[in-house]
Amino acid sequence: MSSHYKALVVVFAISLLVLFFFRKPYAEIIGSKRYRNWAFLWLSITASAFIINGFWLFTGVSAVLVYAFSRAEPVKPAIYALLIAATPAFDVPMRGFAGINMFIDVSPQLVVAAVILIPALFNARKIKKIARAANGADLFFLLFLLLELALAARAESFTHMLRTGVQAALLMAPLYYVFSRYPKTLDDVRIISTAFVLSVMIMAVISILEIILSWHLYDGVIRNWFGQVPFGYKLRGGFLRASVSAFNPIVWGFVAMSAIGLAIAVLNDGFSKYYRNIGFVVLAAGLLTCLSRGPWVGAIIVFIVFVLSSRQAFTRALQLSLGLLIATGIASMTSFGRSVLEFLPYFGTSGGDTISYRQRLLDASLQVIMENPFFGTLNYLAHPKLQAMRQGEGIIDLVNVYIQIALSSGLVGVSLFIGVFLSVLLPLRKAMISARKYNPKLALYCQVYLATIVGIMATIFTTSQIGQIPIIYWAFLGIGVALARIEEVQRTTPRVNAPSSEEPAPADRFAWK
Repeated sequence: MSSHYKALVVVFAISLLVLFFFRKPYAEIIGSKRYRNWAFLWLSITASAFIINGFWLFTGVSAVLVYAFSRAEPVKPAIYALLIAATPAFDVPMRGFAGINMFIDVSPQLVVAAVILIPALFNARKIKKIARAANGADLFFLLFLLLELALAARAESFTHMLRTGVQAALLMAPLYYVFSRYPKTLDDVRIISTAFVLSVMIMAVISILEIILSWHLYDGVIRNWFGQVPFGYKLRGGFLRASVSAFNPIVWGFVAMSAIGLAIAVLNDGFSKYYRNIGFVVLAAGLLTCLSRGPWVGAIIVFIVFVLSSRQAFTRALQLSLGLLIATGIASMTSFGRSVLEFLPYFGTSGGDTISYRQRLLDASLQVIMENPFFGTLNYLAHPKLQAMRQGEGIIDLVNVYIQIALSSGLVGVSLFIGVFLSVLLPLRKAMISARKYNPKLALYCQVYLATIVGIMATIFTTSQIGQIPIIYWAFLGIGVALARIEEVQRTTPRVNAPSSEEPAPADRFAWK
């Protein structure tokens, strides 16, 4: 049996094992019929990715599978959340027509968006916003989107301009607008969040095997689609950096960090202590396997923001500090733990060359930005100062989303981009504080999305706009807007005989543990 099919057996078996293990708590929360539908879809997509030899044939099969299984799902964005991390997030250029060499870059995530999200944009009843909260976020997003489309006109070819516009229309806009408008109740947000956490828990177990076996299990899929793997095996401290279906290890770390933030609410929402503890351990172990500082620091920031935004902030802060001290002490007693500590800022020195590169990149990029400060330049990579940053692999690794946007769209573009985040965080914080008076569960979800979005803002300072990263932050921003509007509706509507899923629950039941 070839290594590719051995990898299929391992990935399929792990997926089946995790889906079977969590079937009881998930069935109680979302219903057994819905859970079976999700499980069969995940297993079908996974098997197809490994078995089908050819990217375009796979996209056709996956589109049919997604359409067939999504018909039974009332909350359509949940299907997209479930499949964000299911397959490698690599793009393949689609050949154009009428003289257009390359029409659009297609990824499996774009195919799912075409089947799930784009039809929702044309469903006025589903997509209409329910309240006025977070209108500032809509404005900042629209201005940023229009600026990106306008600046694409600077391209030397009509093809590039068209590709940028089509890409924004098919992925960026549907992600934000569908995730901000489709969820009308807290139950909708819960379903979407549980779908994403479930998928990342599966990938977390697979990532643990990758680092133990020193084997990237999805390399065969990528090789079948692209003919080669863009990145080789990267080691750090003698350990393989896991990447599973993500673009690279740091993207996988970003995915795991984002899921850990949501898991604070999801795993405290109907899960017993047994399943909750195992879920957190699996996600934390999966985060460690990326061996990337940025996502680790981002996860710490998520917990810090969550603790500081709690009612008992001081007590929780002491608990978190004590927990970190105990974890550090335990880690220092094992060889793997000592290796992990070596990767952390201020604790160790491993990977110091990457820190030096990021500092030099930041200095060079700021000089290039100031030459075209307002709207940036399209061909910024050709600038001599950035050419000097080309690494041994022959690439200029722009590991900073803010710098990447400022180089291409100037200070105006990056200001609008940051404005989207801030204009989501402020109403989300207001909704959290308000919801604590009458719906602790809604307050908890507002709190974890607030903390996770802050963690995302910190982490993208160390990453590029690649793989699942922009997909996740646009979707999470959209859900943050949805939560703020759901809270406004609940606050301004008389609460008479509220549905059981929306009734206030005892505060300690949803406390962070």
